Amino acid sequence: MKPKYITLVSIILLSISLIIVFTLGNTYTITLDKINIKDITVNCDNKIISCDLKQNKEDVNIVVKSISTGKSDVNIKSNKEIKYYGKERNITMYVHNTGIITASAYLGRCNGDVSFIITFYIIIFMILFTLIRKLRYGIKNNLYSYKNASTMGLIIFIVVPLLFNFYYFVVDLFYGYNQTINMFFGDIRESSFMFLLLILPIAFILNILVTISNINLVIKEGRSIRNILGILFSFFINISVFILICINALVPFNIYLKAICDILSAYIVYFECIFFGASIIGIISAKHIPKFDKDGIIILGCQINEDGTLPKLLRSRVDRAIEFSKMQKENTNKDIIFIPSGGQGKDEIMSEAKAMKNYLIEQGIDKDNILTEDKSTSTYENIKYSYEIISKKIKNPKLAFSTTNYHTFRAGIIARKQGIDIEGIGSKTKSYFFINAFIREYIATIVSERKRHFKALVLLTIVMILLTIIIIL
Repeated sequence: MKPKYITLVSIILLSISLIIVFTLGNTYTITLDKINIKDITVNCDNKIISCDLKQNKEDVNIVVKSISTGKSDVNIKSNKEIKYYGKERNITMYVHNTGIITASAYLGRCNGDVSFIITFYIIIFMILFTLIRKLRYGIKNNLYSYKNASTMGLIIFIVVPLLFNFYYFVVDLFYGYNQTINMFFGDIRESSFMFLLLILPIAFILNILVTISNINLVIKEGRSIRNILGILFSFFINISVFILICINALVPFNIYLKAICDILSAYIVYFECIFFGASIIGIISAKHIPKFDKDGIIILGCQINEDGTLPKLLRSRVDRAIEFSKMQKENTNKDIIFIPSGGQGKDEIMSEAKAMKNYLIEQGIDKDNILTEDKSTSTYENIKYSYEIISKKIKNPKLAFSTTNYHTFRAGIIARKQGIDIEGIGSKTKSYFFINAFIREYIATIVSERKRHFKALVLLTIVMILLTIIIIL
């Protein structure tokens, strides 16, 4: 659904809700369960509202009608216990300029107000439906895009408060629905902080696993900022959440500090959701199997052993390419050309491409089905030079590439930026590589889509401020 249609439907639904409230809102009914009309007395300011008592079986309904703008208490006294309240109940009624009556708060309960809440859910579901369709279309047409990661994260970010709020709404409906408008939106504002508290034990366990993973990575690959990204990311999240919890504990009744805390909580949850989105898209990319219509498969190189043999990481990439060629042959009977890609480093006795070619021949691949690319020094050059080589043999070739699973998403993005339509297939590797790879892609997602995220944060801030104003009212 296009944004203009969502806007149009939203305006129509809000207009209908306004009509409902303006039609029904000049009266308000207070129901006293299992009580007799003879057992109660009601006092109110008769210049502002009128209160009529009506008996309905065992219940009493107090029908409040607006007379003039203002505020009046409705004091209810009974000889018997009023459910939940004892023998006395006091409700403040606000009469607006429009004649609409709200109970307990300026933006409290009023007749027909549920229509606004239903409208809210319909609008949110329309937005979610649109984002999900956009994500499906994006994955289908270009899996390797930071926009997909951002969209996935945004979907998660919308679903989190929606689930919390919907739960409160259903529970309140079960107990007769006493939630006011400002309470409803207050639940939305606080949902980010509640989410942080809910996932705190899970986050603590994950942080331990991330730390262990990064320690393994440092031991295996050496010390560098890149190899401790997981620890730095976990530390930042933990410190931020701890500070927010302390603020909430120290100033629970200061509505302005609480608002700031909720806004900061929303920021943290937003960026956490973008991280989840980037990770999910990364996993989808790593698990993706290309279509069986490929003319060639590029094998992305990495450093070889001193004797010219392939290390386990590179061998797994070549094996994965061979595996894909067999899958394609079985499904479509179409052969594929192998393009091992990688130049010769200063500490290597031959090019990575030649070492991979030797291994391919050892595995029974016909050397006539191998085109080597031995000049590249980066993933960008791997794909660029390999594409140029096979394009001389096949016009507009359909290509796949084989690399380590955690590298699939990034390699796909590099290829797409060159305008090359290509699909990747990932080979297995050590699990400790994954976490840092996901964090790198998360950072790349934030940087690449920084304008979009900035706009989202500005909009989020505006929404949170408006929610605070509604709550205060």
